[in-house]
Amino acid sequence: MVKRWQLILGLGVLIGAGITYVTLQGGAAAQERAVVAFTPQERATLTSLESALTRVAETVQPTVVHIRATRQISARSRDENDPLEEFFFGRGRVQIPQPRVEGQGSGVIIRSDGYIVTNDHVVGGATDVEVTFHDGTKAKGEVLRAPSADIAVIKVDRKNLPAAVLGDSSTVKPGQIAFAIGSPFGLENTLTMGIISATGRQEAIPGSGRTRFYPDLIQTDAAINSGNSGGPLVNARGEVIGINTAIVAGGLTGGNVGIGFAIPINRVKVIVQQLLEKGSYRRGYLGVALSDIPADMKDELKASQGILIRSVEKGTPAEQAGIEAGDIITEVDGAPVRNETQFREMIADKGPDATVTLKVLRDGKPLTVKATLGVHPDDVAEQTTARAEPSRTQGVLERLGITAGEAPTALQRELGSVQGVYVSIVAPDSPAASELQAGDVIIAVNRTPVKTVAELERALQAIPAGRVVRLRVMRQVDDRVMEVLVMFRMPDGRSLNR
Repeated sequence: MVKRWQLILGLGVLIGAGITYVTLQGGAAAQERAVVAFTPQERATLTSLESALTRVAETVQPTVVHIRATRQISARSRDENDPLEEFFFGRGRVQIPQPRVEGQGSGVIIRSDGYIVTNDHVVGGATDVEVTFHDGTKAKGEVLRAPSADIAVIKVDRKNLPAAVLGDSSTVKPGQIAFAIGSPFGLENTLTMGIISATGRQEAIPGSGRTRFYPDLIQTDAAINSGNSGGPLVNARGEVIGINTAIVAGGLTGGNVGIGFAIPINRVKVIVQQLLEKGSYRRGYLGVALSDIPADMKDELKASQGILIRSVEKGTPAEQAGIEAGDIITEVDGAPVRNETQFREMIADKGPDATVTLKVLRDGKPLTVKATLGVHPDDVAEQTTARAEPSRTQGVLERLGITAGEAPTALQRELGSVQGVYVSIVAPDSPAASELQAGDVIIAVNRTPVKTVAELERALQAIPAGRVVRLRVMRQVDDRVMEVLVMFRMPDGRSLNR
């Protein structure tokens, strides 16, 4: 016999279950209308796809780094003869401190012994480059630059780093899956996915005080934003197919609108090889203006492929080789010429001083021409400045963040017979910044008197890393000049903490 309390409890459970059923039934019905009814095979396919995409991320993300580049703007000195500035600033030489300008970007490890590729516009002109790895550790880097190609290589003192696999960008086609990995807006280890939208884009893009011409960019709709520059564009196999470089920005924030560009990795490989082998990147130069053959003129010109020479610059390798306007170049060293972009890259990749054999059609008749290439004019000016010197070779004053010279005339009068080296700039966050000031006059280093910059450098170079540096300086405070003792530790040869 069922007891009364059991019956009541049973009814309560049934009533509660009925209410719950109605509520859940309504929610389930709404849910069924929104969810696709996948077959088991389809669900398995989706699960497999997600697993594959996750493995791409897990494999490639450790090879991507965050880059912080610091550029120091020189301090501006006031004009001591300007009565207005004297009224506002008082007597003596006053330094108007300028900020350190910090930029950020991304990079990808290409060799396990510490070689990283990024964009030149990420690190160009930087006085200090810091790399943050996937595990959060940091390292200072030395830079080799190819400004004209917007590619740079950073070398860090690390071993056994996870290096990315570099793919073949010549096989890239619109519609293929693409991943962009980097640090947009400083958000490290960000991965976005899209497709390859187009290839062979030609763009002239301003930035970093110049306009660069990119002859053959990969276009993608994978989200790329500020800070992604220098990071890898990756295919579905986890291979790097490009270096993310630019976007078409929209809106007030300049954010992503679905059009991003990457430099093809095959182009990057050539540039990196030159940088590592020669220390600089210089393109071969022929000296012609050219174009693709107009489609409606191929029959008349009797050429199905090649490029048309529009003009020849005087005094260039092209003129010396006898190339003429109207010639059609069909081969370079036996390789067929398909279009203008390919021809430009072929000549650039040969490098200066290379002798090339060109097959030419002139008035429908075949000719063979040899030309010795020159240096691209844009690279001539850059070759003396493109390579950032390794930090271990920088002068002791630069390591300390000090710019020094002769004291201004007015200050010399204040000092009288005291002689020393005038400090015009002390870089913020430098080893000496906490004690030394712009406007100080250094008169002795560890009791050794110094009167010139050369004497100051010799005295500082004699101090081992880690030892205390004692500077006697004359410092102007209000209307008084007093002697001050300044002390800090000498950094090692690689400490460029600016």
